[in-house]
Amino acid sequence: MEGIEAFAAALGLVAFLELGDKTQLVTISLAARHPWAQVFAGASLGLLATTAIGAAIGGAVGSILGSWLFAIKIVGAAVFLAIGAWSVVALVRAEEGPGVVRERRTPFLTALGFAFLAEFGDKTQLAVIVLAATSEAPLSTFLGAGLGLVVIACLSVLLGTGLARLVSGRRLRAVSATLFLVAGVVLLVDSLAGR
Repeated sequence: MEGIEAFAAALGLVAFLELGDKTQLVTISLAARHPWAQVFAGASLGLLATTAIGAAIGGAVGSILGSWLFAIKIVGAAVFLAIGAWSVVALVRAEEGPGVVRERRTPFLTALGFAFLAEFGDKTQLAVIVLAATSEAPLSTFLGAGLGLVVIACLSVLLGTGLARLVSGRRLRAVSATLFLVAGVVLLVDSLAGR
């Protein structure tokens, strides 16, 4: 039944599950290198999209989606690991000589894509599916979980922006590459452990 209880349960659970999660690490990394407003908007939209999908599914089609979750997580882990490795290569090349590394997407689209990919099939989305199904309150679950995720995205952007002010450009790129590698390993381990 729609109401404050389903909203509060989703808000508390999702905010707790996201603390220290791979999505938070990636958002911190992006916010340390790009304009905070674009990263925040992109990450928030990506997170809200996965939350909306989870709330809509609400457990009714969980068995159909379940067969694809492992593959989605493995692909997500590979993407994060590849970006981390590419960041390390770019860092080494930057030390070897002058050159400009240009990204093909805007920070908004980058953050949106990473947040969506990281959260699709993640424990947070699964929690939203279960909460929406068991409470029979998909709208309240979406609103609570969505608010929790946006708050965590805001915290992540603040941490990333603060990190950018404290750390030099070269070290910041190294920290960013490390965060992507850690996020990829976490996603891979999570995928393999859940199998």
